[in-house]
Amino acid sequence: MLLDPRRHRSHRYLQSIGETPGIALIGSARDLTEAYNLTEHEHPDLVLIAEEVTRLGNFPMYAAMLAALEVDCILIAAGLRPASGPYTSITDVDVDRAGGLGPYLGTRFGLRRQPVQPCPRAHISDGWKTVVIGASTGGVEALIQVLSAYPKSCPPTLIVQHISGTYLPGLAQRLDRHCSAQVRPAAASDSLEPGLVLMAPGNDRHLSIVPPGRRCRLVPGAPVSGHRPSVDALFHSAATLGPAAVGVLLTGMGRDGAEGLAAIRRAGGWTIGQDEASSTVYGMPRAAFEMGAVAQQLPISRIGPALLSAAAQSTERSRHG
Repeated sequence: MLLDPRRHRSHRYLQSIGETPGIALIGSARDLTEAYNLTEHEHPDLVLIAEEVTRLGNFPMYAAMLAALEVDCILIAAGLRPASGPYTSITDVDVDRAGGLGPYLGTRFGLRRQPVQPCPRAHISDGWKTVVIGASTGGVEALIQVLSAYPKSCPPTLIVQHISGTYLPGLAQRLDRHCSAQVRPAAASDSLEPGLVLMAPGNDRHLSIVPPGRRCRLVPGAPVSGHRPSVDALFHSAATLGPAAVGVLLTGMGRDGAEGLAAIRRAGGWTIGQDEASSTVYGMPRAAFEMGAVAQQLPISRIGPALLSAAAQSTERSRHG
């Protein structure tokens, strides 16, 4: 897989790889969002990354995913000097001397890939879409109000609440008492099922969804948007589900979750943001609203019923509308 934001250079690399026997190119990406989605879908053996991409602020999260999936990475640096760092690095000069990127890779690394199967379709679980919720300051009371509207067989739901990991188990128990469905901290590879609400545990890993949406993953890595676990990390993974995702951003300071909510909306999912009047701190939902990421802005008292309506299949919408 190739990650290169420069169109003219990327086209040259793609053509060279495509003409080289024994190497199957599964796709290219022009930014980290595309790269994240494509990598999770296809699990490539190798990712080729333009060196300048590693200087982007959200690259550490992508690097953590590569490590978790055990995907090899090669940097392509402009000019004569390879990039420094933990990754294998080659230069444009190396590529040109070999007659192109494809021949260089074929000679030096002996790559062999079989053609990949088409991406699986987004998973919709027993009539429900998947709900992802992010919250920070004031989020505990907001979550109680939202989850109190849940039926016993609720949509599969994942939550990132900014809180010390020491207090997370107690918070999950408290929410469980207010919710007809089961609420508990997420464990690695938990299945996403109706009637189950999973919360990001601790402060050492990010919570994300594994396409096509049947289970979750706990991913080590640097903070994203200033937080670990990060709402943005969860929301960006939910965007891979397309229209089968519903994103909800509640009260909180800062802007964690705004970019991820925008990604969900661009992918065809439904997005809800808490309004200013009912927010303890109108920071995160404000950032999302101002960038056009919020399809529906509501007071906290209406968000529970609204997300159930959005998460229901069309045949079931009237039940919660």
